[in-house]
Parts: sequence; C-alpha cells; structure tokens
Amino acid sequence: MFLRIAPAAVLVLLAACTTPQEACIYDAQKELRTIPARIDTARGNIDRGYAIHRQVVPYTYAAICHTDAGEAYQCERNATRIQETPVSIDLGEERARLARLRAALPAAHRTAEARFVECRRVYPE
Repeated sequence: MFLRIAPAAVLVLLAACTTPQEACIYDAQKELRTIPARIDTARGNIDRGYAIHRQVVPYTYAAICHTDAGEAYQCERNATRIQETPVSIDLGEERARLARLRAALPAAHRTAEARFVECRRVYPE
C-alpha cells in the first residue's frame, strides 16, 4: 500500500515547491513539448515502415514470499509489462502528418513565447 502512495506524495511535495509562475510557464510550453515528440514518433514510423502499438499487459509469476515470522513459502505475484506490437500504417498519410507537425512547430514556438511573457507579467517573482 505504501508503495502506491509514496510516488503520489512525492509529486504533491514537488508541486508544492513550484511557484505559480513556474507552473504557468510549464503549462504554456505543453504544446511545444508534445509536437517534437510527435515529430520523432512520425519520423520513426516512416523510417521503420510501421508504427508500434504499446500496451500494458498483466502477468503472474511464481515467487518466494515470507510470513510475518520469516518463514518462506511459494506464492504468486502479479506484475505488468509493456507489450509492443507492430501496426501497419499508410506511409503517405504518415508523411503528411509529419509535414503538418513540422509546419505547426513555428506557431507553437510563437504561442509559447507569448504565454511565457504573459506568465511573467501575471506572476512576477
């Protein structure tokens, strides 16, 4: 149970350390962060000739567990793994998508810069 709560607690503590200006700037740059990642994905798809679908798959494995008294016994544990599956794509459409993303990048830069200036105006430090 603690292992599930600990990462969330860390995120809450980190968020508490972020100033309003930093949070605003981070949010203003969201599109600017996602477009290059999408460009990289499209470029990779074109280079490979197919896309990769990733999904989380649960599985069970045999393990050694211990009682509160320290006695070992065989048990089953649950875990997950990422399964990658190739997916066919229309290369022409993927090239068109890449071109649209590249064309959108300069506008995203301008928008992020304008939002950055606005964040600094609204939340001066």
